[in-house]
Parts: sequence; structure tokens; C-alpha cells
Amino acid sequence: MIAGLAVAAVAFQEPVRRAAEDVAGLVGRLSGQVPTELPPVAEKPAAPSRVFQPSKEQRATFAISPVQTVMFRPESSAEGRIALNDDDNVPVASPYSGRVTKVLVRAGDVVKAGDLLLTLEATDMVQAQNDYQAALNTLQKQQALLKLDQTIASRQQELFAARAVALKDYQSAQNDVIAAQSDLKTAEATLDAVKNRLRLLGKSDAEIAAFEKSGRLGSHVEIRAPIAGTIVQRKVGVGQFVSSSSDPAFIIGDLSTVWLIANIRESEVPKVHIGQTVEARVAGFGDRVFQAKIDYMAASLEAATRRLAVRSEIENPDRVLRPEMFATFTILTGPPQPSPAVPLAAIVYEGAEAHVWVARSDGAIAARRVRIGLVNGETAQVLDGLQAGEEVVTRGALFIDRAASGDKAS
Repeated sequence: MIAGLAVAAVAFQEPVRRAAEDVAGLVGRLSGQVPTELPPVAEKPAAPSRVFQPSKEQRATFAISPVQTVMFRPESSAEGRIALNDDDNVPVASPYSGRVTKVLVRAGDVVKAGDLLLTLEATDMVQAQNDYQAALNTLQKQQALLKLDQTIASRQQELFAARAVALKDYQSAQNDVIAAQSDLKTAEATLDAVKNRLRLLGKSDAEIAAFEKSGRLGSHVEIRAPIAGTIVQRKVGVGQFVSSSSDPAFIIGDLSTVWLIANIRESEVPKVHIGQTVEARVAGFGDRVFQAKIDYMAASLEAATRRLAVRSEIENPDRVLRPEMFATFTILTGPPQPSPAVPLAAIVYEGAEAHVWVARSDGAIAARRVRIGLVNGETAQVLDGLQAGEEVVTRGALFIDRAASGDKAS
């Protein structure tokens, strides 16, 4: 019994001695009597791996496959839409005011340059006709006055030669002719200006010439297509009043090329650059991929969505892509990289951490933490934790995870 007490006393004295040494060392360092270098800290041991030893029956239900090396493309995903190519579409507006009397095309119609789009009764035409009639009357009047002044001047010249009139009367007649010629030129210029107005209102020279003879000119004007293309929008109807300040009556677009507009998340913007390849998929076209290159990036983000618009132009010869279609985009942000890969079904997540179950040579299955990178379909890139050739459970990983939750044996 005495020996037992002695052992207990020694065991009790040992921690007391260590504590005293620690205090002495601390005092010594504070007083400068011993080196201040701290003793090395032992590394924290890694958490032991979970290991599961399946029975033959259990193992028969699992699928175990080797880790493959797969090429992964660094990419960024986004959503967006198909848009008109603004470089190849033209808004068609009425250059004058009036009421629409006829509309000959609908949205979706294909037109050629020069095709008639609509007619309207232009109020500007009525004023132009009145101005033209007044200018024509003034011209005819000035022509008559010039002819009269020329006749008088000729008579005065004969009388002056015969010394029948004074010099001042002869000179006055000559001055009247010069003034009449000037007035005639002014009248001709005014008439030409009104003719140009009628031409701008869509009247031909033949119609203007007929107006000079008949005194009547129709007030209807025609709006024609400036380019060939498709009527993308129609914003006018019969009876509607339009003016030069109204919204365009039509938008004509050339749909042989369209724009792909992708809205990039703010966090993805540093990865995206002009010249990168874009793959677009549109609902209704299945797995069909429309490929283009980024040729424009917006200068700033959209304030409400915190997204950056990037644009690509794509050929659309069969016109299957229509403006305002919704699309999903994949932007290839780097060259393909070979990496170990496992099926998504092999990965078990615990919060932000991921692990797989690796088959060992002794028949056991061990959990191993992995770092997941890109995902390509049903395959995930493994950045760290696995090497090609190792075998992992690809079916039954969740069952093993639950079954091994209480099994710590190795």
C-alpha cells in the first residue's frame, strides 16, 4: 500500500513539475534570461478517413469505375435573347402629316426596296398645292408684264430714234424691262422651290406637269420601302393620323443576320473577352447549337440586374432565329484542360465539402475528400484528391455514406 501511495505521489508531482517549469520559462523570457524562441507546435493530425467494409451482397449492388481523364472547357453560362441587327434594320416614318388611307403590308411580310407600304392623305399636300398654284400664277403674271414692258421699250426706242420722245422716257422704259426680268427670275425660283416640295411629298414631274394643265393634284402620297427585308414591326393602321414627329410606322429588318445578346453576371465579367466563342441554345431547337464570336461588350452594367450585355453577330440564312427569342448561352473562356473526372453520382456533399468513396485493394471502401471544378454534363472535374486510374463508387455512394456513418474501423 505504501508503494502504491508513492507511485501516486510521483504521478501527481509530474504535472506540478511541468507547470512550474512552464511558469519559470515564462518569467525567464520576460526577464531576458532565456531565449524567446517558442517550442515547435505539433501539426494537427488529419481527421481519420471513414472506411466501409461491404459484404459480398452489398458489393454486388454497387458500381465501381476507374477515374477517367477528360478534357474540360472553362466556360461561363448566361441567359439572353435574340435581337435585330441594328446595322441592318431601318425604321420607316412619314416625312409629312396626314391621315392613313391604306396599309398594304403586315408584320412578317417580306418586301423589296420600292414596294408600296401605305398611302395617306397629306395635309401638307394641300398647302403645297396652294403654294404651287400661287407661284404659277405669279410666274404667268410676270411673264405677261415682261412681254408688255419689252413692247413698250421697243416702241420708245423707235420714238427716241426719231427724236419724238425725251431721253428720260426712253431710259425709263428700258429700266422697266430690267425690273420685269428680275421679277420673272424671282417668280421662277419660287415655283422651282414649290416643285421641290411636291417632289419631297412623293409627286413625280409628270404629275406636276399635269397639275399645271389641269390645276388639280391628288392629296394622297405613298410611303415605299427604302430597303429589302422583313416587316419586323408595324405600328400604324387605317384612319390613324401620323406626322413627321410620330413613331416609325414600320421597322424593316434584314433577318439574314441577327444579334445574340447575353447578359453576363457581374462575377463572371473578368473571364469574358471580345473574340471568345459563344454557343447559344434556343428552346424549340433541341440540342442545336448556334455558334458565334463576341464582338461587343457594353461599357457598363445594367443597374437593376447587375448584368453586363455582350453581343455576337450570327448568320441566319434560313431565318429560323427570330427577334426576342429567349436563349441560353455558353461562353468558352479558355482552352480545354485534361483533368481527372468522376460521374456526378459518385460525389457526396456535406455542406460545402465534397467526398467520394474510393475502392481499396483489400476490398474496403474509404471516403476521400475532393475538390470539384467544372461540370460537363453528368461528369465533374476533380481538381484535387483523386488521380486517373483510381476506382470510385459510381452507384450506391449515398447508401455507403449512410451505412458507414457509425463505422470508424479501418
